[in-house]
Amino acid sequence: MKAAVTGGAGFVGGALITHLLEENIEVAALIRDPRRVNFDDRVQIVEGDLDNEAALAAIADGADMFIHLAGVTFPRSHDLYHSVNVDGAARAAGAAASAGAKFVHASSMSAREPAVSHYARSKRESEAAVKGASGENRWVALRLPAIYGPDDRATLPYFKLIKSGFALAPATSPPARASLLYVDDAARALVAAGREPVAGAVFEVGDETPGGREWREIGECLGNIMNKKVKHIAVPRPVVAMFHNISRATSALRGKNPDIRAGQVNEFFHPDWAARDNLFADAVNWRPETPLAEGFAKTVRWYRENALL
Repeated sequence: MKAAVTGGAGFVGGALITHLLEENIEVAALIRDPRRVNFDDRVQIVEGDLDNEAALAAIADGADMFIHLAGVTFPRSHDLYHSVNVDGAARAAGAAASAGAKFVHASSMSAREPAVSHYARSKRESEAAVKGASGENRWVALRLPAIYGPDDRATLPYFKLIKSGFALAPATSPPARASLLYVDDAARALVAAGREPVAGAVFEVGDETPGGREWREIGECLGNIMNKKVKHIAVPRPVVAMFHNISRATSALRGKNPDIRAGQVNEFFHPDWAARDNLFADAVNWRPETPLAEGFAKTVRWYRENALL
């Protein structure tokens, strides 16, 4: 088999490519800057981005599945959400359709609530764009939850916070819940979506706990792994919003992309990011294999080995 991959240079993309190679699946990856990656020699690297239709066609050529991970989460401009996440997904789906490769689109759990942020809206619109661009070609979209694991820098601040003895959570009533998926399980889900016969549907991908977990439970679990007795603090929305605005303003003054996206406060305070609708695990032969405690332990070990924690 052969898989075409976009977003292979990212956190989930790296785990995906590793898993594909372990399954003896050939990989052709679209990479914006090949100098920034160090892949196995078995990976065919094609330089380009989602605007480059020739490069997309090149990785799709001869592929059995086309797994689309590339997207933007922290853009300088809101317009990029649509041009990259929506239009880019449509071009990728079109390339897969031309090559006859099943298209697997990595969407987000936030697509369930498109009104909460520009990012969430773009992910919801990307699902419709993929359906339209695929035509008669087989496609499937996976709404992935929060993903964590070794090499993830996005969740590192939370791990550092727990190490300091504090576990923050949004002050909501009822307590907010979320699904958390270990990165290797996410990679397996994407490959299963490419191999299994399901098509023409959007699925939510959950963890090993039906209904997800409360933030308090998540903090307690990580605290136990790190041998820390944590103090649980429910943070009011105005406090988080103030920090959010200061952080974005500081990034703008420095001429850098923001580390926090517009609308992320709405996402943080949404009470239900637990997978529950049209579950992927109910449709295919895939189940998450990594319990939260085990995944946290592996992640903590990697952070420590790389002097990050």
